[in-house]
Amino acid sequence: MDADFTQRTDAWIAHAVTGALSGAVWIGGAGLAFAVATAWLGVATPVPRVLAAASLLLALPQLWLLLRVAIDRRLFDALATAQHGQPDLAGLDAALLDLGWMPAQRAGRPLPDRARGALRLVRASAALTVCQLALALLTLILR
Repeated sequence: MDADFTQRTDAWIAHAVTGALSGAVWIGGAGLAFAVATAWLGVATPVPRVLAAASLLLALPQLWLLLRVAIDRRLFDALATAQHGQPDLAGLDAALLDLGWMPAQRAGRPLPDRARGALRLVRASAALTVCQLALALLTLILR
């Protein structure tokens, strides 16, 4: 493939991932809302408290994922709107290394590999939200 085609494809990959990460913010927010609802129902009704505790424990990784999703969304947005259609992956790697947010062996990865990593965050957030929904529904059923 020629370099121009790869640059255009990378820009579209970055746009697609930005969209998925934007959706993940809503998914994660829904998961946190289910966690709060489950915790509130667990305190206000005679259901097993373990459901509320499990829900609150699952909220911790959900909060971490929301932070990661927010950061990655901004980074992929910057890559998608890079000047001349050329995402500055080397500059991004240098910044992440300077911040201590990435191990040196992960530098230099192509954009599709980075996109797959970001989409794993989206899937993890969705899985946690499904678990939170299941706990909320179980709490409603048992009350």
